[in-house]
Amino acid sequence: MKKIIFSFAVLGLLLNSCSSPLEGLDSTTATHVSLYGSSVTKSSLSGSGLVSAGMTLAEINAEIAQASAGDTVWVEAGTYLIDGALLMKPGITLMKSGNTNPIFDARASDSQLLRQTFSAANVAGCTFSGITFWNLTFYINNASDVTFKWCIFDYGIKKAGSNKSNDLHDAYIRLIGTDKATVSNCVFSRRQGNSGRGVWNGSGSTNSKIINNTFGNAGTTGYFITAINDNSQSNSLISGNTILRNVSFNNEDANTDHGIYAHSFNGLTIQNNVIKGWPANGSGGAIKARNGQNLAILNNEFHTSGILLYIYIEPSSYQYLKNVQVKNNKIYLDSLTGGMYGGIGYWRQSGVTGQEESILISGNEMPNGSISISGSNGFSSAQFNLSGGGVFNNDLHLPFLSLAAGVSQSGNY
Repeated sequence: MKKIIFSFAVLGLLLNSCSSPLEGLDSTTATHVSLYGSSVTKSSLSGSGLVSAGMTLAEINAEIAQASAGDTVWVEAGTYLIDGALLMKPGITLMKSGNTNPIFDARASDSQLLRQTFSAANVAGCTFSGITFWNLTFYINNASDVTFKWCIFDYGIKKAGSNKSNDLHDAYIRLIGTDKATVSNCVFSRRQGNSGRGVWNGSGSTNSKIINNTFGNAGTTGYFITAINDNSQSNSLISGNTILRNVSFNNEDANTDHGIYAHSFNGLTIQNNVIKGWPANGSGGAIKARNGQNLAILNNEFHTSGILLYIYIEPSSYQYLKNVQVKNNKIYLDSLTGGMYGGIGYWRQSGVTGQEESILISGNEMPNGSISISGSNGFSSAQFNLSGGGVFNNDLHLPFLSLAAGVSQSGNY
């Protein structure tokens, strides 16, 4: 698939030409145009259902109930009150019928996101396309081939007392034990006073793709604690996403927990993303990745903070970080920033018994930044250097190059 990644300079031009690239996007309007014209009729779509403006949730569910695997249930433009469970069936596509996204509005649930819980029995092979969801969260459990594309998620209500460490169930989409789930070309918004997460690619999930989505606009819709969490089982791809946090939100440390936060992974690729807005400190970082293996962080563009690589004691079954490539990323900081948080940092917690192994940091650009590899708490440079690991050919502020003794290095400038 051909991907076009805009530089942040171009994105900044867009931000200056209107209030933001998404401020001008009405939340009822999809980010692509339907090929089916402005309307469809049920009679013209053999084997398909049609949700018409004004239908209740019960009537929507009745249309879905009549569909069979492979059918599309078309949804006309309009606002539909969702005050209970949306009853899907395996293999169904729920899709807008014209050029304007229909809105599924669950804001009547005014204390938290309204949860939709699905399993393989009712959502395997389903696609949600071109729908705007207000205050809805989707829990997808142990199902395969579930797709969200061209959808908009907005007006999520923050549960009282929730933050980065208390009650973490605030993502719009949470994947648990899924296979081949895809979230693509969607827009995610979090608003002031209702911060939260975007997508959580959770435990047991395999072969997930989170690609080409937009999280926030650096302003009114950029109140994210974390945009994407990943503790999937294997072979996940996070690619081509634009993630723009409101930097003024950095004064709330309790609601600041990294742009992408990954742990307990095996086979994770993070590439071609643009991330801005998280602070260059322990709560921030565009990416924090810890406790896992087979990680590639490639060709990303980060602003305001960089990459944190850690090993923690917990989870004990993943007390290592190995087979890691951090290559060809661009990290642009507002000012000269040294130390662990000023570009790319590696550290292991006291008490960790597992090892770092084969960690390559190469070809990255961070004119104001640092590379810091801590030699504390049982660090092994020999293990770090295995299979070509080391620190090579990075463009940084050279006085901020701080490597533990024995780490292989060359060509840094």
